[in-house]
Amino acid sequence: MRSFAFKLERVLELREYDEKVAEAVLGEKTAVCSRLTLALEANARAAVEAARERFRPGSDASDHRAGELYAVRLSQERERLFKSLAAAELEREAARVDYVEATKARRLVTKLREREEAVYYKAVAREETKAMDDLAAGAHARADAR
Repeated sequence: MRSFAFKLERVLELREYDEKVAEAVLGEKTAVCSRLTLALEANARAAVEAARERFRPGSDASDHRAGELYAVRLSQERERLFKSLAAAELEREAARVDYVEATKARRLVTKLREREEAVYYKAVAREETKAMDDLAAGAHARADAR
């Protein structure tokens, strides 16, 4: 019995490769979004800490002014991070769509391979059954001829 040979095996390999590349790109985009989210969280913690320090007892006007400038800088950085995060989320969504398309393309060829393989092995089983029936019929005919 010959083993099953899928004519589109190369296409399947390319689709699998495309899916892995799309998955890696999606992972990179997700990592960027995670880093930006962590930076936003750190910014929020720094803003809370700066607000506490600004109004602590024993601080003078220069400390208050420095705290105000720091709070303004944190606010500007937070806005920049929000804009970057929004852009990164859009890129991640585009990468997710590409990944879903690559996965669908790979699944399509995989399903085709599975169907062809099932048809092939069903035909092989039929041929084997037919060959066994012929052997049994031949043995029976030889036994009757004796």
